[in-house]
Amino acid sequence: MSAEELSELVRSWTEDGYYNEGAGREDLFDKVREECGVFGVFGIPDAAALTYYGLHALQHRGEESCGICTVDSARPYESFAAHRGMGLVKEVFTKEALDGLRGDRAIGHVRYSTSGASSPENAQPLVFKYRDGDLAVATNGNLVNAPEIRAELEAAGSIFQTTSDTEVIAHLIARSPLDFVGAVKAALQRVVGGFAFLIMTNTRLIAASDPNGLRPLCMGRLSGGYVFASETCALEAVGAEFVRDIFPGEMLILGEGKDIRVERFAPLKRRALCAMEYIYFARPDSDVAGINLHAARKRMGSRLAIESFVDADVVTGVPDSSISAAIGYAEQTGIPYELGLIKNKYTGRTFIQPSQELRERGVKMKLSAVRRVVEGKRVVMIDDSIVRGTTSRRIVNLLREAGAREVHVRITSPPFANPCFYGIDTPDRKDLIAAQMSVEEIRKAINADSLVFLSKEGFIEAVLGLPAGALGAGVPVGAGVGAGAAAGGYAASGSSAGSAAAGSGRFAAGGPSAGTGARGAGVYGAGASGAGFRLDPAMLKGLREAGLTPEEFEAALAINGGLCMACFDNDYPTRIDFAKPSRTCSC
Repeated sequence: MSAEELSELVRSWTEDGYYNEGAGREDLFDKVREECGVFGVFGIPDAAALTYYGLHALQHRGEESCGICTVDSARPYESFAAHRGMGLVKEVFTKEALDGLRGDRAIGHVRYSTSGASSPENAQPLVFKYRDGDLAVATNGNLVNAPEIRAELEAAGSIFQTTSDTEVIAHLIARSPLDFVGAVKAALQRVVGGFAFLIMTNTRLIAASDPNGLRPLCMGRLSGGYVFASETCALEAVGAEFVRDIFPGEMLILGEGKDIRVERFAPLKRRALCAMEYIYFARPDSDVAGINLHAARKRMGSRLAIESFVDADVVTGVPDSSISAAIGYAEQTGIPYELGLIKNKYTGRTFIQPSQELRERGVKMKLSAVRRVVEGKRVVMIDDSIVRGTTSRRIVNLLREAGAREVHVRITSPPFANPCFYGIDTPDRKDLIAAQMSVEEIRKAINADSLVFLSKEGFIEAVLGLPAGALGAGVPVGAGVGAGAAAGGYAASGSSAGSAAAGSGRFAAGGPSAGTGARGAGVYGAGASGAGFRLDPAMLKGLREAGLTPEEFEAALAINGGLCMACFDNDYPTRIDFAKPSRTCSC
């Protein structure tokens, strides 16, 4: 790519792709977006208030709209009470609105649209009347074959009220001749995608996770009842005790007596939890699949320091999701960590920018560089990802304007080169900078002195808490370019720490069977040292409830350490028609 072509591409993204005119908003932080978050309560008085606080803890997962739907077990066949609206949880739910939501059962939702327009009618939970009473549905994710199913249902006479793909599930349930649980099971078997569903009727609540477990969903216990949430931080916000995660292809049914019934709507073959949950989406105080996000991100920063050390004076992280990784990088290198960038907490993730001149000021309205920290310094700037590259360039220039002598950018994920169709709001592949440019070209585009992405293997090992090299011999140490880089544009450090030891669990060089004797109770144990991902007692209890042995669960996590890495695979197809049963996610 010529210098002229590079300049034109970056300019076009800045002026056109950077501003989402159709949605009427400026997304100042050039990040992929999670679709939403869900929260549910069963058998606890004043369920609406609990859901309000739970949704507030999940606000980072969706800021466009929110809603709560409730039912009272003492009057189960009264119509649902529901309140939905556009905006933040604190804006939509006044005291009067919450007072009108009576009951001991509820489901709630915060939304950032990835399919379907950003409009009041698409705010969830969606509420319907069907033959057995009321039906409410809330989902986190995306149904990639929804257009085909919707067309089929419309041809059969269904009338849709929204453009949300979630409504497809409600119509499938309503039209099914099966009983409620059977209808839900059949509907979940029809759809393709990554999703976590909460489905509520007048008497029952169902929580379900897609066959690959792409979207997180967990269960907690509180005051004799149960709570469900997209992240554990929401459980803690309401004082609930974590019980377990909802496993891939599993549905939990509440309302048929004191016990929770567990059903499988899909065989458990493997887990492929979205890697972006660990990189950016989830709050650092959450645990996803038993792994704490703050600890995982610190390990990413530490591993990035091992792969791409640079002599510098200060390390800073782009707030908020990169702070943990920046601390890890600083601890590994001994370079001081400082708050070189400050986020304006009163600026939301999105707000209207009426002119190009104001858009050019966008990052300054949301971020400020601390001049006394960076002036005259060689700065290592840690960020979690680069999508279009526009924001990275502006933040680098922000640091330079504050007097930084050098700016070295380190990214705690591999290059984001492919769009996702399973519930993340990503641009087309042509708008992803890593799909159009080499690492060196990206470095020039963002005006950094050097740029290094964390290797795919390093990322997986960091998330799982495995030692460097555990994925086997010959693991590359990531692509790094810039001042002093090795000839050919790659880091001079070569491969990672040689062959994995025989006792390093299923990631050993010898294959899945190597090291299993020393693994103990850990699915991802690392020999006698005991390092790595382990199943805690609650998780083991959950496995037994789901009818799975640890070995079966391990088999389900056998690809990419149980992570969906499709966005980072260089050999991933430009686009896959996920609606066709023969085509599935490459994870």
